[in-house]
Amino acid sequence: MALLLRWTPQIILILAIAALVLVANPTEDLLTVGAIYAGLLAFASMSLNLLLGARLPPLERLFNGMDKMFLQHRQFGYLALAAAVAHWLSPPSFPQFLAACDDVCKTAIEAGEIGFNLLAILGIASIIRRRSFRGFRIPYHWWKLTHYLLLAAWALACFHLMFNRKMPATYQGLAETLGVIGILCLILYVIGWGLRMARTKTYLVEEVSTGGGVVGIRAHPKGKGIRHRAGQFAFIRAKKPGLREAHPFTISGGEDRDGVVQFNIKGLGDFTKRLHDDLKQGDELIVEGPYGDFSYPDREGKQVWVAAGIGITPFLSFVRSMPDQIRGQVDMVYLVRTPDEAVGLAEFEAAAKRVDNFNFTLHPSEEKGRWPGIQDSTGDLKAVLFCGPPVLRDILKAKYGRKLRFEYFEF
Repeated sequence: MALLLRWTPQIILILAIAALVLVANPTEDLLTVGAIYAGLLAFASMSLNLLLGARLPPLERLFNGMDKMFLQHRQFGYLALAAAVAHWLSPPSFPQFLAACDDVCKTAIEAGEIGFNLLAILGIASIIRRRSFRGFRIPYHWWKLTHYLLLAAWALACFHLMFNRKMPATYQGLAETLGVIGILCLILYVIGWGLRMARTKTYLVEEVSTGGGVVGIRAHPKGKGIRHRAGQFAFIRAKKPGLREAHPFTISGGEDRDGVVQFNIKGLGDFTKRLHDDLKQGDELIVEGPYGDFSYPDREGKQVWVAAGIGITPFLSFVRSMPDQIRGQVDMVYLVRTPDEAVGLAEFEAAAKRVDNFNFTLHPSEEKGRWPGIQDSTGDLKAVLFCGPPVLRDILKAKYGRKLRFEYFEF
């Protein structure tokens, strides 16, 4: 059921395009209808992927956070690739319209072939990048550069759709309608790009600290900084070799008016390891944001916060901005292997003493064994907030359903 809900937007698109194709011409043979359907579905998926890549705030709110929106972005990419393969394996044939295929029509057909090949190569590269082969993984900055070529694949597919006039008028009208919708998605993508530029600010690094495989960054803005809430994240990059590609990280502090931002980042990949090694005091840090909607409900009742590993960062921003009095009861547990891995431990312990109705527990698994889970004997639990590995997230989601609030780590 959880997997079905996760793919709900794609299922809706699959059914919607099927309904449009059947209404347009229900008398065509099944193979022809299927081929046209696959082509339209591939283009619609690519266009929606483009729209989600615009990072527009209304869409972010609709998907309840950019982490969920990026997950859908990836899934629409997989759907586009699968539908394009189906269309390529069995293309529609209308020999009665061959005479009407002029030079523009023939060019559109060739554009479709080129666009498919490009999409296939980029799609396979994206799938491969998510896996490691004997310790080697395609570097993120290489993959990110090739990812922009999807715009070229989309443009070729759009031209193919709009000007391949070798099919009945009913299908051609539907194809041109989807083409216009796709162009609107492109326009919104350009608007989103402009808004991202407006949300991008330059900071100067004040302090870089390392410990336990985690780098702590504190920076202040050159001019006006971003305005964010506790629990949100930003894309950051630096004007240094190997650090020029933007990556998303939770802002772990800096909600006050002086504009200072803080990040606590674990060295898990190429970019994060370079941050450990190359980022220095005085460097310029480019910050784009804020994004995300991960926040704790300020209301009566009991809630539990569960952080695992570097998933502590949004909770660190919560306690740094938390008032001395809060409504309801918050019990927090921080899961680590050893106490030495804990980030901001002193701040959480101080918050437990300072804030009424806030309890904090550190659970180092090497000392205490496996975490037994949330203990809720009263049954009045109102919300569970989680940030950490997907395996534990899925366990909590299966048990607490809509009470669980979380951020995905997979984007």
